[in-house]
Amino acid sequence: MPAVSANAAPALSAGAFDAPDIDDLTFSLVAALHRHPHLSNVLTHISRSSWPRIEHTLRVILDPATQHRDLTPLARNMLDLMVAERGVTGRIFKPYFGALLTALAGPNEAEALLSRIRRLATPEAAVVIALPKTPTGVPVHA
Repeated sequence: MPAVSANAAPALSAGAFDAPDIDDLTFSLVAALHRHPHLSNVLTHISRSSWPRIEHTLRVILDPATQHRDLTPLARNMLDLMVAERGVTGRIFKPYFGALLTALAGPNEAEALLSRIRRLATPEAAVVIALPKTPTGVPVHA
């Protein structure tokens, strides 16, 4: 088996201590997703046959500066597949994506990315705002 140099495939040679570049990681993830028969079909469908949109969306999802409010419908759909395990595709996508991240970025970086992806998938609107309590016996007027 021929050796792969770090310059030829930076994302593939990343170890636990050197995180791959986001562009290299995104490229490698998209290539692997494109090769998977079922996931490729689903991603082609939800992106309206635009793999450049999938690559851009994945780059946005992996970008540490991205907030939930910055996500497009495609990004929200992809995040749902990454974390929710709903339906056949979700049950395939979540573990496959996690294994890909681990193989490409190393276990430590993959866990950090997956944790961030889970937080990004939780809408900020889910934060509960506590209203001040009224003293017992005091009527509340509408």
